[in-house]
Amino acid sequence: MQSPLFSSIVGQGLAVAMLDKALERGPVHAYLLAGPPGVGKTEAALAFAAGLVCPQGGCGRCNTCRRVQEGIHPDVEWVAPEGNLYRLEEVQERISRHVAYRPYEADSRARVYVITEAERLRGAHGEPANHLLKTIEEPPRHAYFLLVTDQPQDMLSTIVSRCQVIEFRPVPVPVITADLMNRWGLPQAEAALFARVAEGDLEYARELARDEKVRHWRDRLLDMARDLPGAGPVMTEAAIDEVLAMAEQGSEELAAQMKEELERRLEWASDARDRNRLEKEHERLLKRRQRRLRTQRLGMVTRVFAGWYRDLALAAVGAEEAVLNRDRLAELRLAALPDGLPAYLDAVLAARRTRERLRYNVDARGAIGDMLRAIKEALTQWPLS
Repeated sequence: MQSPLFSSIVGQGLAVAMLDKALERGPVHAYLLAGPPGVGKTEAALAFAAGLVCPQGGCGRCNTCRRVQEGIHPDVEWVAPEGNLYRLEEVQERISRHVAYRPYEADSRARVYVITEAERLRGAHGEPANHLLKTIEEPPRHAYFLLVTDQPQDMLSTIVSRCQVIEFRPVPVPVITADLMNRWGLPQAEAALFARVAEGDLEYARELARDEKVRHWRDRLLDMARDLPGAGPVMTEAAIDEVLAMAEQGSEELAAQMKEELERRLEWASDARDRNRLEKEHERLLKRRQRRLRTQRLGMVTRVFAGWYRDLALAAVGAEEAVLNRDRLAELRLAALPDGLPAYLDAVLAARRTRERLRYNVDARGAIGDMLRAIKEALTQWPLS
């Protein structure tokens, strides 16, 4: 019988079954959860960590399980790079120097390290990865390592070989559609639209379903992509300003929300050491969540632009059944030009290259500006009729 810890994860039957079986039969010390963004890897890592720490093996109901899944249990350490890549000092400070310590809480069965963006462990000359490798090879009995990555191909093979790999897949459109209908009561047509647009990214589909602001941003970005060919320098700069403002929205709201959470946790702190730990954890978590939010927003920009020009390419060759933005089909029919296929494909590549570039700590204005200029160049270098 599947643990209730995994009940909210959809479309990942095999991955969940493997993690659930590991809790039942006994886990190994290192796992690599790999797959595209937004498909439930981090959520699954939290659920699995709860099962490892829970004194009942993952009941899904106790205070331990609840705190682990909320990211506030002292025996589950979240590790993320401060910059583009992990530094050796980060791995030493956050993991190696403390891994031998017994769990903080008397009833905890384990200490778990959830290492996000694990592809960035390669660092300078692979030192962070090699240092972690030594710890994984000879771990204390109570220590477990859950590495999470969107880019498993960028990881050192020595690290991958020491982990049990749990693969996550894009969530099928019918599964996302059903989830949106059941969770938020969306009409089938609207749920199906968001599921198609998300291209297997359940997290993005859920954002579209629950947040009117995100739906508005999608509409604005589609308008920008549609109007870009005729936009002059002033309009292009205005579009960049609007995109960057969009990326920053929600950061202050997130900080205020997390401050309230911290104050509630501090009320239960047992001593000064516990308060200090919670405050340091809060600082790290806030930076990580703000960075992730900004990266997600900028990723949405490149996703929408790539989707629009992809759809133009499909409309240009008469493959309308494969169009993602079906609510814009009439506009796509009017805008698509039969000889525009090479230009549209170049525009898609420009947006996708920018999305990859934005995964690293580059100047966002420069990256978005370069994307818009590359798309405009692509649309003018081919003889569109």
